[in-house]
Amino acid sequence: MNITPTLSQPFVLPRASARSIEDAVETEAERAIRPVKLDIRNLSVFYGKFRAIADINISIPAHQVTAIIGPSGCGKSTLLRAINRMTDLTPGSHAEGEILLDGENILASGIDVVQIRQRVGMVFQRPNPFPKSIYDNVAYGPRLYGIHRRTELDEIVEHSLQRSALWDEVKEKLNQSGMALSGGQQQRLCIARALAVEPAVILMDEPASALDPIATLKIEDLMQHLKEEYTIVIVTHNMQQAARVSDYTAFLMIDDERAGRLVEFGTTNRIFTRPEKKQTEDYVTGRFG
Repeated sequence: MNITPTLSQPFVLPRASARSIEDAVETEAERAIRPVKLDIRNLSVFYGKFRAIADINISIPAHQVTAIIGPSGCGKSTLLRAINRMTDLTPGSHAEGEILLDGENILASGIDVVQIRQRVGMVFQRPNPFPKSIYDNVAYGPRLYGIHRRTELDEIVEHSLQRSALWDEVKEKLNQSGMALSGGQQQRLCIARALAVEPAVILMDEPASALDPIATLKIEDLMQHLKEEYTIVIVTHNMQQAARVSDYTAFLMIDDERAGRLVEFGTTNRIFTRPEKKQTEDYVTGRFG
C-alpha cells in the first residue's frame, strides 16, 4: 500500500508511535527546560578543502531519539561521525565549531578521543561483529578499558545482551561465533557491544537498512527501550522509520557549494505535519529526495 503523502493527504505518523499534535509538540519554553545532552554549535567539517557540512546548530535533548534526515550526500553520516570524532580517522579532515557533550567541548585540543568514543558509542549500517565468540564480542570493550575479572565480565555480558534484547536467544551459545548469528541478531550483538562500555550517547547510522522487516521492527522497538537510559541519534533515509522511532528530527540539505546545511530542527510530529520550511515539506512529502 502506498502511504506516500500528497498535498491533499498530510503525512500521518504510522503505527502506535503516532501521537496527538497537541500533546507532542513542545513550546519553546518547554524545550528550553528539557536537558540537552549534545549541543552542536556552528559545526563545519572539512575533508581537505571541501566543506562537507556547514554551520550546523542543533541542541539534542537527553533520553530522546533524534533522527537526522535528508537527501543522499547532504552530510548526515558526516554529522553523526563528528559527534564521536570518527571523522578524525579520514586523512586531511578537520572540524570547526563546538560539540558540547554534557557541557564539555569534545573538539577542544587535548581531549582524550578514546574516552570520547567510550562515552559516545556507534552502530553502523551493516552489522560488523568481530570474528570472535558472542561472549568475546561483548566483553571486548570492557577488557580494552581494563576489566578482566571473569565474574565482572560475565555480569557485563549478560546485562548488555539483556538490554539489547538478545540474551534469551544466545544465552546457551555464548561461546559460538557472533558471525553465525542472523543479520538482525548480529546488529543487536553490535548494540550490546556498544552498551558494554556504558556510553552516554548511542549513534546509529542507518542501523536497519540491511535488515528484513521483522529484524527492523526489533531494532526500532529496542530504540524505544534504550532511550530510557541513553540519548540516541539515528541517521535514516526511511521517512516512515524516522516518524516511527524519533522524538526529534533534523533535516539537512545540500547548499550551492555542495555542503550540508541544517534546514530545520524540531519535534518529529511538527517536522512531519507542520514544517516551517517549504524545503522540509517537499522532502517529507516525497516531492524530492
